[in-house]
Amino acid sequence: MRRHVTILILSLIFVAINISSVWSDSPESQYVNLVFSNMTDEERVGQIFMPAISSLSGNGTQEMTPELQSMLKRIHPGGIILFARDLSSVEQIVTLTNALQIEGPVLEHGGKIPLFISIDQEGGLINRIPFGPRMPGNMALGASRSAETTWYVAKTIGDELSSLGIHMNFAPVLDVETNQNNPVIGIRSFGADPNLVAELGDAYIAGIRDAGIICSGKHFPGHGDVDIDSHLGLPLENHTKARMNEVELVPFRSAIASGVDAIMTAHIIFPAYDNSTNLLDDGTEVATPATLSKPILTGLLREELSFDGLIITDAMMMKAIIDNFKTGDAAVRAVKAGADIILYPDPVDEAYEAVLTAYQSDPEVKTRVDESVKRILAMKEKYGIINPLVSENNLNFDIASRIAYAQEVCLGEKTYTIEREASEKTVTLLSDRNMLVPFSCSEMKSITIFTPTLLFTNETSLAVEEICNGQSYSPEILTYTYQNETELSEEQQQAVMNTSLVILGTSSSNATQRTDEYYIPQFSRCLLDFANEYEIPVAGLALNQPYDIMFMQDVQIYVATYAGRAGGQNIHSAIRALFGEIPITGTLPVNIEDENGTIIFPMNSGIIRDFNI
Repeated sequence: MRRHVTILILSLIFVAINISSVWSDSPESQYVNLVFSNMTDEERVGQIFMPAISSLSGNGTQEMTPELQSMLKRIHPGGIILFARDLSSVEQIVTLTNALQIEGPVLEHGGKIPLFISIDQEGGLINRIPFGPRMPGNMALGASRSAETTWYVAKTIGDELSSLGIHMNFAPVLDVETNQNNPVIGIRSFGADPNLVAELGDAYIAGIRDAGIICSGKHFPGHGDVDIDSHLGLPLENHTKARMNEVELVPFRSAIASGVDAIMTAHIIFPAYDNSTNLLDDGTEVATPATLSKPILTGLLREELSFDGLIITDAMMMKAIIDNFKTGDAAVRAVKAGADIILYPDPVDEAYEAVLTAYQSDPEVKTRVDESVKRILAMKEKYGIINPLVSENNLNFDIASRIAYAQEVCLGEKTYTIEREASEKTVTLLSDRNMLVPFSCSEMKSITIFTPTLLFTNETSLAVEEICNGQSYSPEILTYTYQNETELSEEQQQAVMNTSLVILGTSSSNATQRTDEYYIPQFSRCLLDFANEYEIPVAGLALNQPYDIMFMQDVQIYVATYAGRAGGQNIHSAIRALFGEIPITGTLPVNIEDENGTIIFPMNSGIIRDFNI
């Protein structure tokens, strides 16, 4: 360990000595140009790559391994991306990010260029950190209508990442959710109003940036109105330029004006901007997705929208790319289109060798890579990842102190308080037919809870128990998890007949899960019909997307939580709201349509209740 620290210290001193004579003239350009001029072809090409450390194995990579060391030396990457499978505890993450920087590639001519360490930590549904609070996701924040709350959530996420040694967050999602059948965005979007998405996107960007983290908005030029998941196929968004300007591009235009540092591309075809096709080796023609489109990345994003930050591809191992293009060919095409960073190509060696070969033989690729490397170095300088001068702060390798600090930031009371207070502002009451809310535990003989997963069942019952204990009354709480069931058992029927309240949690995440053939709507419909027959009140909880009321429009009470697969405080806040513990202030940030496309709950719907009045 001491040997590695010594190497890194000497490297930093080498850089400082070499630039000391030019730093006073024009610090940014002089420093970046000096580092750039000392790099080999292989090192320059490596800077534009950001592989996943666990793409080398089927499982996660939670520590420095010989295989990972070899990749860092072989590819000379400018950064890496971490996934949930690579992470387990505060101590493990801090140790891993420290090891990645120490073992990162050393330049042939001396010195080091530290890595970008990146992650997707959006909050809500996409939450890679496996411990600590789960901050509300974008649609929940959209329901709060609060830029201030959004800033606090983003700042807290940024502080957590910074304490763990992570520099870049691929968030916020700036896609406008105008299609409730979108299989991949859903509650990851702030909503269907482009101006709301822009306002809260800007607040999120400010919060992340104020924590010293590089923020990357996504997915340009817009992923909000597709019916194919680009992880699984190549979507088409066939809107006109006029429509794109009025909807999809509004948040991106605002983010650029707000100084967003990076923008991630979408693997989607946009014929309005690029209707070209690509002839592949097997003779087939494939339309050009935005990630590989020069008219979109250079023409629209760079020139028309005047974006001067980093352009980052979405993960290049997604099926939208790999089912249509060879890994190396796709990487070269992305570079030519205008991308600065190639994210998660797999296998990374194939992509690296293809770009290196093109760099050394194609003047267009060489020019593009050199431009990208200078942007990358400038961004690393801007955020203190590389520094022109050596200081005590740069050389703080006390891992124990870093771990203790990260424990305090990620698991401290302040962080949990922000999560709770933010989630309380997101609860959205869409239906209360008989004005039954708020409920009182003392009036309940029993409460029966149904949800489609054991995690949701446990979280919901725990929230009810906590509230009733606080009200000094404990009705019987019965819980059922209805995975793959389509109708009530005799035991469940008896429970419903004799209960005071049914809490019915639903959790669809795509259009298929809201069809008549799927068990969630079938079971929910069966339960609701049975409860209605015996005049038992049912409180519906949308635990994921808010659209589930489309198949149970006659439910007496319906609350949207926007919680996502793993729940979190959003569920607890919804239960507390139903029992009058907190006011209900959220409003719907999207439209909800029935199966025929008729809007049944328009955007901004929501019953406001202040139980303190």
